[in-house]
Amino acid sequence: MHLVFVNPRAQAAHRRLPLSVLFLARGVPAGHTWSLHDANVSADALADAEAEIARDPAGTVLLVTVMPGPQLREAAPWCRALKARWPAVTVVWGGYFASVYPAAVARDRGVDLVVVGQGERTLAELVDALARGADPAAVPGVAAWRDGGLARGASRPMEVSSRFGPAPYDRLDLDRYAARTFLGARTFNHHSSVGCPYVCNFCAVTSVSGGRWLADPAADVVEAVDTLQRLGGADAIEFHDNNFFAAEGRVRQVAEGLVGRGLRWWGEGRIDTMLRWSDRTWQTMADSGLAMVFYGAESGDQEALDAMDKGGLQVTDTLALNRRARSYGVVPEFSFVLGNPEDPEGDIDRSLRLIERLKADNPRCEIILYMYTPVPLPGMLDHDAASDFAFPDDLDGWLAPRWNRYEDRRDPGTPWLTPQLVRRVRDFEAVLHARWPSASDRNLRRWQRGVLAALATPRVVTRRYRAPVVLRGLQRLWHYRRPEEMGF
Repeated sequence: MHLVFVNPRAQAAHRRLPLSVLFLARGVPAGHTWSLHDANVSADALADAEAEIARDPAGTVLLVTVMPGPQLREAAPWCRALKARWPAVTVVWGGYFASVYPAAVARDRGVDLVVVGQGERTLAELVDALARGADPAAVPGVAAWRDGGLARGASRPMEVSSRFGPAPYDRLDLDRYAARTFLGARTFNHHSSVGCPYVCNFCAVTSVSGGRWLADPAADVVEAVDTLQRLGGADAIEFHDNNFFAAEGRVRQVAEGLVGRGLRWWGEGRIDTMLRWSDRTWQTMADSGLAMVFYGAESGDQEALDAMDKGGLQVTDTLALNRRARSYGVVPEFSFVLGNPEDPEGDIDRSLRLIERLKADNPRCEIILYMYTPVPLPGMLDHDAASDFAFPDDLDGWLAPRWNRYEDRRDPGTPWLTPQLVRRVRDFEAVLHARWPSASDRNLRRWQRGVLAALATPRVVTRRYRAPVVLRGLQRLWHYRRPEEMGF
């Protein structure tokens, strides 16, 4: 049996290693062949995959990883066309979108099977079932649409990722993935854990992992970085874990292993967790080249934070973490989700005031502004409030322009957000990023940054954020990229 892995085109400023399918390939059983096609590095990726399928459709399993947004919009029509042309090919979807919405995916005419959650062991058993002619929907971690409903195997428990061995980097041209970023000239990405130990009730990761978090041992993480340095010449690493900084001892051991390697690195952490860490750990992280940490600050409204079940996170914690990170030369990158249904205007007002204080304390801190979009899953925050606008139950619905806009989280069209509130946030954002352009943007020259800052400073001082037409025009003219557009 031949397995064809496909990573559809995603929207990012630079290419990332296709870890979702590269790691999955570690589960291919002996005796079966496989190939990987990444539409992010090759314009011919989908055509090349089609050529392989055409040689033996019945003996081919197509495995597609799908995130919401651009990947979904590319994968759905392509897989439908493939199934219409070669009905015998087995099409399997996995990844974030398929794991969160398995019924919507499984019922589509372009998909045969869905892998929910971590896939390495599921893939091995799925391939074995297909080879034996057994029912693949009985495999733990697999779902399929049968008789008008979703048929699922038992839930698949998560496992430590490094247990499946190193990623097969030899199957990739690493030079095509060496990205020039603000971190370094040859930046690569790695993922060193599965799940997340926190249960924020607005996050879809909670629905998949249920608060479980399994991390690769520190030695395995350092070994993976060593491999990327040895094979790819890496001088920077992005750790794409849902939460890399969940355990202080592990992070300190990783940082100790990275000291002296000439690396700069980035990862995602939690404010109240890292605020409690020792000075020794912070200094070791700084010595190892830690440049920036992404934090979900979420809101400047304490009631909103409490409703999100952020584990007791206080607005004052965000201010304290901002100052502590500054003292070690680490840039905090704060993400906000503004405009919850209970009090959208109050949430926005208090959050913008908090951001002003964060910038006053630490001008180098980075700010990312999203509009709040509820997760359409029962039991999650604001699910009932969000039901007024009915989430899609099939891929045609998710492919509609309305939901493309929703997934973008810039102006999601939720009924409680007025155009005036959205415009207020976007005006504030334009002025903020003119006064302090993101360090991650590589398009702006120093003089352009100076011009934007000079024009924006009077607005910041007087809080005149409304209608920054000139600033927005210059940002567009000079192709300024906000930090979230860099794909972190």
